[in-house]
Amino acid sequence: MLHITVCDDEKTQLAFLEKCVREWAGDRRWETQICLCQSADQFLFELEEKRKTDVALLDIDMPGMSGISLARRLRERGETLQIIFVTGLADYVLEGYDVEAVSYLLKPVEKNRLFACLDRAIERCGRQESALLLETAGGLVRVRLREICYLESDGHDTRVHCVGRAEALRSKTGIHELEERLGEQSGAFFKIHRSYLVNLSCVSRITRRQVLTDTGETLPVARGRWEALNRAYLDYYRGRCL
Repeated sequence: MLHITVCDDEKTQLAFLEKCVREWAGDRRWETQICLCQSADQFLFELEEKRKTDVALLDIDMPGMSGISLARRLRERGETLQIIFVTGLADYVLEGYDVEAVSYLLKPVEKNRLFACLDRAIERCGRQESALLLETAGGLVRVRLREICYLESDGHDTRVHCVGRAEALRSKTGIHELEERLGEQSGAFFKIHRSYLVNLSCVSRITRRQVLTDTGETLPVARGRWEALNRAYLDYYRGRCL
């Protein structure tokens, strides 16, 4: 799970940046939780409440403590999160480098430049993508979780369907054990049927009886699972603190 905090006192800018971050995370299939703050004090409060942050998008000109002062406070505390300044002020570039910021973006922000900065921030985080190690007939295969669309039970084996792969990987491990492994690493997978476990980030549509995946496939939803599926889907995409 990647944790990103956006801090800006302007609600419209906050909403715009949140939308951009969600689009970036969706494109790269990063399981991401976004925290929105409207002041430096709120940011520090969330941090004290154990709200982990890997990357922070900080406005500079805010009432009370500025974004630069907040960044200095974070570095003084030994915080190693990656900082991207997003501001309408062009006078603080050098100070931004003093706190080892990833980049300094001027408003109005170009989405592609923001995406590039987020990519660079993740590289600097040194984050390793979560993966699942599968035992197949041909040997061990490592698959990144974001590439898995869904798992399908096939007797004692499991067929792992991945985005971009024409054929499913056949694992010798049963779906129940793989479900446990995935649950320890990610909150993105939901069991819609006794034979199917789907990656919520790959679900494009939900009906009472079926889900449509990004690969264009239709999977069955077991009776009694629809309401829980909807709640899990909403929780997954609303994973943020306000």
